[in-house]
Amino acid sequence: MSAEPRSCASCNEVACDMHKQLRALDAPAERVAWVLDDVWPETASMVSASFGQGDQMIAPGFFGPWPAKYRWPVITRHAGALATGRRHWSMRTVANASGALRQQSYLDHDRLLARQLAKHIDYRARHLVVAQSWLPWLDEAGVFGGRTFDVVMSRYPFGEIHRLLDQAANEIGPSATIADFRAPARLVGREAELLARARRIYTPHHGIASLFPGQAVRLSWHKPPARRRSPGNRVAFLGPTIARQRPDFARRLAAGLEEPLVVFGAMLEPTWDGLRIERRQWGPNWMDGIGAILHPATLTNQPRALLEAAVSEVAIFATETCGLPESDYRTLEQFPCAERGSGAGGCLG
Repeated sequence: MSAEPRSCASCNEVACDMHKQLRALDAPAERVAWVLDDVWPETASMVSASFGQGDQMIAPGFFGPWPAKYRWPVITRHAGALATGRRHWSMRTVANASGALRQQSYLDHDRLLARQLAKHIDYRARHLVVAQSWLPWLDEAGVFGGRTFDVVMSRYPFGEIHRLLDQAANEIGPSATIADFRAPARLVGREAELLARARRIYTPHHGIASLFPGQAVRLSWHKPPARRRSPGNRVAFLGPTIARQRPDFARRLAAGLEEPLVVFGAMLEPTWDGLRIERRQWGPNWMDGIGAILHPATLTNQPRALLEAAVSEVAIFATETCGLPESDYRTLEQFPCAERGSGAGGCLG
């Protein structure tokens, strides 16, 4: 007769990573209100594992759980339909605007929507798990009074974004886009104070988690299945060609390539003049012929393309702000052409 299936509740293995993660995700005994935003696979798994019987899930949405990005794996109160619609309309209308205008519009609509969601928090909830996008606005609405809270982070804190962009701007020099986003100083300070007060910080992003030692619960990235692709040794830059993605760095590293650099995304700054490139569109076969990716971006919040490349055994050369575990990428200094210089032959040979 076969043994009973093992589970985390019965295996008695307490030193494994899964046991540690589930212990970290244990929901508190009190009633919890989850006030979340977009569904990420990693956060959805966390919710499925730790959502309590008496808990409450609140998320945006109009026409119920539509759009699908707000469809959480538990019964959800979708609120703020009008504010949700206005938020999505704003995203469309400012999509091609300057970074400063675009980001200010996002902040304005996040505030309006967060205040609508706050109205539906159960007064009996003594603990909150909230999306980073709602954090300062829920505080403004007074919902943290007498409650503890955790934060689900989907981007770097405003203050760290400013620091990274300023550092890149000093290295790049004049650029129309590198320093075009600045959150108001009062908002930067408020977010920093609230993140320091949070009981836990949930994120799959290794760079963000490193900012909160002892506080962060690092979720596991959900990696897609490996995709069948045509092998090759071409080098790609994911783009878009905009200063904060550091195409200037990619250009220097790619100067010795025998084949043109494969470039994805919009061309927003004239970086590639004099360098041979091949424009390529995203699609099911986007990795065909690619053996390595150069990703010197100043910061990456949700590295889905990099995760796809990693499981397909494409070499990734990136900065520590890419979000991946160290085992999934190499540093830019390890790129073969970094030492050979512009007179090099094939970089992957």
